[in-house]
Amino acid sequence: MSLDDAFNFVDLESDDILDNILHTEESSRKTLPLWNYVDCKSPAHPGVPVCKRCNYVFSIKSSNTTIERHLLNKHNIIIPKVRKQTTLNFKCTDPWPTKEKLVRDKAVVIWIIDNQQPFSVVENEKFIEMMHIFDPRYKIPDRHQIKEMIIDEFNERRSNIGYDLQKISSKVSFTADMWTSTIIRHTGINMAAAITNVLNEFNLAGKALALTTDNESAMLVCGRKLSEEFEKELNNLTFSHYRCSAHILNLAVKQGMEIVDQEIVEVRQLMSKIKNSVLLCDELRELCVIEKLEYLRPEIDIETRWNSTYYMLCKLQRMETALKMLAVKHDSVCELMPDVEAWTKIKETVIILEPLERATKNLSGSLYPTIADVRFYFNEIRDHLKYCVEREDGFGQYMLAASINEKLKEYWLIIDNNTTISSILDPRNKISLFEPGEPTTNAIAVLREQFSFYLSQKPQSQASLPSTSSREYFRQLKKCRIGVTAETTLPPSPSPDFAEIERYLALPCDENVEALLWWQAHSTEFPVLSLMAKDYLAIQSTSVACEQAFSVAGNTITKVRNRLCPETARASLCTKSWIENNIGEQIRLK
Repeated sequence: MSLDDAFNFVDLESDDILDNILHTEESSRKTLPLWNYVDCKSPAHPGVPVCKRCNYVFSIKSSNTTIERHLLNKHNIIIPKVRKQTTLNFKCTDPWPTKEKLVRDKAVVIWIIDNQQPFSVVENEKFIEMMHIFDPRYKIPDRHQIKEMIIDEFNERRSNIGYDLQKISSKVSFTADMWTSTIIRHTGINMAAAITNVLNEFNLAGKALALTTDNESAMLVCGRKLSEEFEKELNNLTFSHYRCSAHILNLAVKQGMEIVDQEIVEVRQLMSKIKNSVLLCDELRELCVIEKLEYLRPEIDIETRWNSTYYMLCKLQRMETALKMLAVKHDSVCELMPDVEAWTKIKETVIILEPLERATKNLSGSLYPTIADVRFYFNEIRDHLKYCVEREDGFGQYMLAASINEKLKEYWLIIDNNTTISSILDPRNKISLFEPGEPTTNAIAVLREQFSFYLSQKPQSQASLPSTSSREYFRQLKKCRIGVTAETTLPPSPSPDFAEIERYLALPCDENVEALLWWQAHSTEFPVLSLMAKDYLAIQSTSVACEQAFSVAGNTITKVRNRLCPETARASLCTKSWIENNIGEQIRLK
């Protein structure tokens, strides 16, 4: 083959390849639906797109979008969109990096603590399958790792709480409750040592103002021991042990309820009979509807909660008509129904106990000040009981009222001493809760004594603030300029100035204010008293909040969680409480 023949062969082969490429592109381009309306092989315009409807000649460089727009605007032809290529979505099964895994680990830990799940739940086969469906990349830790994570979460939150407590400049009040340990004896000295260790760990021993506990004898020893230690080692003369007001009411009511014990036993049997029968409950509900009464599910009282007995009697009284109708239909209920005399005792018992129930409920709160209300509630309760004893209209339960009042009288001296300052610092009360004469004088003397201590503890920059008005300050300033000796230039008097107390007591009581907000608004006018109010009004009048936290232990240490060591149980209980109250979760910059 000659050289020319070779070049001709190459040219022919190249032309064939080019024709194949053009044909392929043209075929690929014409597979779109819009090419059913366009002709690219018109004799007049070969190779150029021409509209078959109107013979409009497009540019050879016209895009598909241009042709589609022409068909839509000129001929109202809509070209359907071509489905995009399917994207393959392969799931990543690689384990999460450390940072992402820690986030998921913490979520599992918080769920286990908050729902009081056993640690072994992470090793449950169905739980693992569920988590794998939710997140195949997450490797679930085992129960031993979960335990370590819970301890770490507890320590981290505990550290954050300690950091926050260090910023408190005022006094600190706290409540306490104790578990009986099989290792350490439940004695007042041991409990005082345990509380002291915790306070020293958080540097709060010098700031401690009050400890509120129940009236158990070991707790009383604990309170005395702490007072002695704080006074001896820290010169803390303000610390006091407060008795739980709710527990005092509980003791008083339990003593009085012994008088009506037989009637309560019969009511308890009746309510138990109805509660345990679905048939009786349904019939009682229907009778309540007929009589237009609110159906109240029968409940049985709890020995350790006297107010549960009150609620049981209230429900019985409110459904009296329906219960009597139910007794007519069922002999078993009729045998347990109270007679006329018993009904009278029940109604009078409810009248006596109602104020005590309301006081217990209000004083058990932990989100608002309660200590200043103790004297007010107890004064009213004692007056109410005295009225029930002295009624002349045939009130039969006067012995019940007298028994409760006698028990409250035993604790009144303690309540009187512990609530003096708090009651006066409540702008709703001041000295109105004290009897005129010597009791009022003694109460003011107690306030002045503590006022002197606070005045001596204040920084000089604050203690030297004048108690006069701004106008008086500028009058004194003018006297200084003209050479007249001003009162503010005199050295401070060694005896405390009680003018602040006198000005506060001269103001009328305001029943429609919140105590802490009132003091916040008047902190400039009463600088020392506002500091005292900030400390004393924050004292808890009951230990209910602490006891409620401990009651969770019944759901934490169960048959399926009976091998928790004390440290793990403490970490679980404390962390659960902190999670529920959003405490200690913020990361602190040390």
